[in-house]
Amino acid sequence: MLPQVEEVLTQFPEIEAAAVNAEKVPAAAGQLLAFTAPVLLLYVNGKEALRESRFVPIMQFHEKIQAIYQASAGES
Repeated sequence: MLPQVEEVLTQFPEIEAAAVNAEKVPAAAGQLLAFTAPVLLLYVNGKEALRESRFVPIMQFHEKIQAIYQASAGES
């Protein structure tokens, strides 16, 4: 799923991406309340704006990111 997510994010250059492997950093799973895999989180101005987990249709993910991206760009 990571390559698909990275491809979507190339269309949104202002979004910074990071990947965390919860098996290697188990404290991250607890801190982020991410107890399944994968979990995709988007934060805008330090607040969680989107959370998708398990089965994530990539086109719907793209549409949600686009709507949030456009809304936050309008706030600037």
